[in-house]
Amino acid sequence: MIGGIYTEVTRDAWTTIPGRDVKMVNNADGNPIKITYLSDGKIAFVKYLTYDTNKAIIEISCKEE
Repeated sequence: MIGGIYTEVTRDAWTTIPGRDVKMVNNADGNPIKITYLSDGKIAFVKYLTYDTNKAIIEISCKEE
């Protein structure tokens, strides 16, 4: 129920609220491929970024975990 709890604006400003953190995993080129949003140490949702052969983002998906 991500949409029912967190608005798009909240996702963009996630770390402006105490108790919220973001952890990133980068690929070999240094580009983010996984962004984990945490609230009080618990995973709220995760964004995955997919790149094409030109290293441009072609897909962003958001999943509950």
